[in-house]
Amino acid sequence: MKRLSAIFSILCTAALLCVSCSETKEADDHANWQGRNAEFISGIAARCSDKTPQTASKGEIVRLLSYKLNPESKWGDDSYVYCEILDKGDGTVSPSFSDSVRVNYRVRLMPTANYPEGQVMDQSFKTAALNPSVNIPASFRVSGLVDGVATALMYMHCGDFWRLYIPQSLGYGDKARNSIPAYSALIFEVNLTEIAPTGHELSPR
Repeated sequence: MKRLSAIFSILCTAALLCVSCSETKEADDHANWQGRNAEFISGIAARCSDKTPQTASKGEIVRLLSYKLNPESKWGDDSYVYCEILDKGDGTVSPSFSDSVRVNYRVRLMPTANYPEGQVMDQSFKTAALNPSVNIPASFRVSGLVDGVATALMYMHCGDFWRLYIPQSLGYGDKARNSIPAYSALIFEVNLTEIAPTGHELSPR
């Protein structure tokens, strides 16, 4: 009986240790979150080219100053959205701030130990990779999106597929948003599929 009691005690202790380790590992993902997110964006900024979205090749990263800021002033890394060109479409027109758009999108947090590609926080994708024939795009007003996404969309053309690296200052800032922690850099994959100018409706679905 004593032996069974000892074995039970050992198993309970091991289970508690496993739970504790799991909780610690999960907590470590967000340790020094603000500082690590700032470093992540600085690392992306260091990979930037001086090209524009129109002259950049696939795979290159370009930076776009927030639409709210004066381009004649000097700004730090956290004032830009960094756009990795994944694919180029055939469109020739970009949406304006007051237009409506349809986009396929996925938003992640920065990569961590538990989520090497970044934890997915929201998406319209139905497939692991973009598949326009399967994915159902979501509709938004450009003006209703976070500054980083709105800035990038005003340079995109229909068919473009970009990965946006957005500093917290152009995302949700120092406030948590649903399950997105405060001070989070955001990684948006955005595929623009349709533009409806102000005063016009998007096509029926």
